[in-house]
Amino acid sequence: MRFGILYEHQTGRIWEEGAEEKLFHDALEQIELADQIGIQHVWEVEHHYLEEHSHSSRPEVLLAAASQRTSRMRLGHG
Repeated sequence: MRFGILYEHQTGRIWEEGAEEKLFHDALEQIELADQIGIQHVWEVEHHYLEEHSHSSRPEVLLAAASQRTSRMRLGHG
């Protein structure tokens, strides 16, 4: 059995300064930990134009950063 994680990057409607930056930093930390505990893949969706659910307009950028922090995971764009 293979396990993976999927990110859509959601945040509430009340946006504080730096909320999106924290969202992406937290995701990268989670991806790094997932690699360490044996999770085998991570997927990142692409969303635009939704206030609470579309903080992922350039998933390839996050996946590029994740590739520098992981050693065994497969990275996917979905």
